Amino acid sequence: MANWTLTNKDLYLLVKMLGGKVLIGISNPFPDYQDDELEKEWEMMFKKLHKFELVHYIEGELKFEDRFIGAMWVISKSNLVAEIVTDQLEQSIFYFSDDQVVECIKETETSYKVYTHPAPERTLNEVIFPRMLIGVENRSKRLNDSLYILPCDYLLYCEKQAISNLDELYLNNEVDQGSLIIKQFNRSIQRKIHNTRLMLFYKDEHDWNIEGIHVLSSPSYNWTLRMVNEDGIEWLNARQATGELLVQEIAGVFERVKGKLGVN
Repeated sequence: MANWTLTNKDLYLLVKMLGGKVLIGISNPFPDYQDDELEKEWEMMFKKLHKFELVHYIEGELKFEDRFIGAMWVISKSNLVAEIVTDQLEQSIFYFSDDQVVECIKETETSYKVYTHPAPERTLNEVIFPRMLIGVENRSKRLNDSLYILPCDYLLYCEKQAISNLDELYLNNEVDQGSLIIKQFNRSIQRKIHNTRLMLFYKDEHDWNIEGIHVLSSPSYNWTLRMVNEDGIEWLNARQATGELLVQEIAGVFERVKGKLGVN
């Protein structure tokens, strides 16, 4: 498994060089740069890559190390990108091709460790599923009911480990203040172990689309929170989940996206 350390600037410039229109998961580090400033960034990047023996200038042409440029090609052309964020801190971005997956692990605000992984199915089973389920213990579920939660509210719940708008949560779900499902969800938030988020970005003929799911683990219950759209509003649909159901829900996100992309 090859690996390299690159900056967000390196990745953005290499994707542009290979004709990529957008770098999913990493924002544009040059929003206000002038042409002369960009020229300096190109020059610094190529000097650094040459120092690391990843590119050479031979007979008037740039020659890249094969595995390196192959990985950059995957990043620039991928139409399926998965982002995993754990506890709003640790971020990994996976760029899929037919025969390999390239992962960018965020080390700092500007630095990424880049790894190559084998074929997508193996990477799903050996890397992505374990990453999504880290620290999760199998727990039984008590209720089959579900809750609708606004994504922005959920992020605040996880950050504060408290629900500050219980009245609004009751109202949005049309339940009374004695609702058992809300009591159990509130208890899980208060005792949160991990919140791991999976976002899938996928491109059809013209546009990028998104699907996603959170996994909330606690000593009380584990929950899946799947992105849904109801009457034009984005919600997270929260349900208690056993270990087996957690895997099924995560796999289901990939299956739905593969169906929309027409991938077997």
